[in-house]
Amino acid sequence: MVYAALVILLILLLSLETIIRKKFNIERRYVTDTKGKHIDRWGRGVLLLIAISVLGYAIFSHASGMKWYLMGIYVAQFGFQAIMQWMFLKRSKEYVITSVYLALGVLTIYNIDILFRDLM
Repeated sequence: MVYAALVILLILLLSLETIIRKKFNIERRYVTDTKGKHIDRWGRGVLLLIAISVLGYAIFSHASGMKWYLMGIYVAQFGFQAIMQWMFLKRSKEYVITSVYLALGVLTIYNIDILFRDLM
């Protein structure tokens, strides 16, 4: 029963982007096609360096420390992406999709122990 619910949830998440694009009439655009290309690359590089430097703490901490590490990295990455899309893709609402996935991802990571407790 739990596996069926996870499969249905996965299918809904995969089709969510298509649903949001049709509902809000959002065309697919990329920050790398604008003048924010270099800022986007530098920002992702800085986030990667921060993630790698904090990884040692997360590995040697308890499970809750790893959960907060993953949540922080997820928020930083998707938050940065949403801000870049909002700043450089003026006529697009691409940041709406990123923000929806940010909220769903944070909720999923926060409740990951509850989700997998039933599977084991």
